[in-house]
Amino acid sequence: MRMRATLADYKVGDKVILKKVLDNHLTIQLYSMGCILGEEITIERKAPFGDPIIIRVEDSFISLRKDDAQKMEVLLS
Repeated sequence: MRMRATLADYKVGDKVILKKVLDNHLTIQLYSMGCILGEEITIERKAPFGDPIIIRVEDSFISLRKDDAQKMEVLLS
């Protein structure tokens, strides 16, 4: 069985494509900030221990908890 990669699995500088969000409430929050399925995301910063994570979506920066990043399935861009 193939493991699914989440946003939390990648490192600073990686560019990924958002494929699926595993939490309906998080989906709504991300959509309201312009982060939609198929969008390219760049991981800008990770704090020690990986929490929080700063991502860039187009010209916007979004801070995410590691727990939320683990609910976002992505593919390397």
